[in-house]
Amino acid sequence: MEKKKILLINWRDIKNPEAGGAELYFHELFKRLNARSYEVTVLAHRVKGLPDEETVDGMRTIRIGNKFLFNYSAFFYARKHQKEYDLIVEDLNKIPFFTKLGTKTKRLHMVMHFFRKSIFREAFFPMALYVYLMERAVALFYKGEKFLAISQSTADEIADMGIKSKWTEVVEPGIDTEYFKPTQPKADPPVISYVGRLMKYKNAQFVINAMPRLRELVPGIVLEVAGGGDYRAELEKLVDKLGVRDSVKFLGRVSEDEKRDLLSRSSLFINPSFKEGWGINNIEANLCGTISMSNNVAGLKDSVVDGVTGLLYENDDPEGFCQKAAAVLHDRNHLEELQNNAKKRALAMSWDAMADKMEKVVEKAFV
Repeated sequence: MEKKKILLINWRDIKNPEAGGAELYFHELFKRLNARSYEVTVLAHRVKGLPDEETVDGMRTIRIGNKFLFNYSAFFYARKHQKEYDLIVEDLNKIPFFTKLGTKTKRLHMVMHFFRKSIFREAFFPMALYVYLMERAVALFYKGEKFLAISQSTADEIADMGIKSKWTEVVEPGIDTEYFKPTQPKADPPVISYVGRLMKYKNAQFVINAMPRLRELVPGIVLEVAGGGDYRAELEKLVDKLGVRDSVKFLGRVSEDEKRDLLSRSSLFINPSFKEGWGINNIEANLCGTISMSNNVAGLKDSVVDGVTGLLYENDDPEGFCQKAAAVLHDRNHLEELQNNAKKRALAMSWDAMADKMEKVVEKAFV
């Protein structure tokens, strides 16, 4: 039986140096579908040092255009080659590709999250306005289309933006339940950690600003920050301004093994982002025996069940964050209860299980 062919369009492929959670999500799920009854081609922008075409984990990967204008390159590629595919899967991440306007092939649109007004915290005004308006255009040009959301919060957001979809299904990210496990004992004094890109909207500055007060409530506490990004220099300045250089460690970009060790020795994993589709690092931390304390925003409130598998806090209440963090760190029994609940939930979220859900959505998209 001939395999159905899928064209998956995303700005970055998994080998892109800037690949993040969105790329991990589609790569892990669709490589599994590719090994089943589909033939998947990934279309992404060119990257210096990477070939224009190669096979990655069984999937044909094509790189065209450049980082800034890839949306136009992708549109014309999809229009030209549409008859070669049975389904086009478009990742609506920041700037849409408007495949509906140029193709008649069946389509499915993945949404990690929409930036909406939060983009103005991250980018300079002209670029932020461009992204904001392009996102708003989705409601106008994508009526009657089929949507896939990474979380229920994102599904709600699709409706909230006035996008009248034909239907919206939810497939959460999976996790490598065999790889992620405790590898180190908990540090004493306690370590809290942040893992992610150092971008303004990721909001690591919130945790750093909290450190003077946290040190009063939990003597000896240390924040370890893993990741790289454009905002690191500003965060370094903030550390010096607050006088907490001895309590904040910047680890830079870390390997998966180093990340696993960090999550294992941490007592709390802090996820302060203003905007996420899900928060896969929360689940990775859970498998390493660490609960997440996350900003109470769309996406993160899906990956953390407040008071059951972790804790949520309000971004406009830094004192409340500090008090809540200190309270759970001082209550070993409560902390262990949350850790056990979190690990039990995470173990049911393997990539294979999520791929089963994705396959049902893809089959629905062919109808």
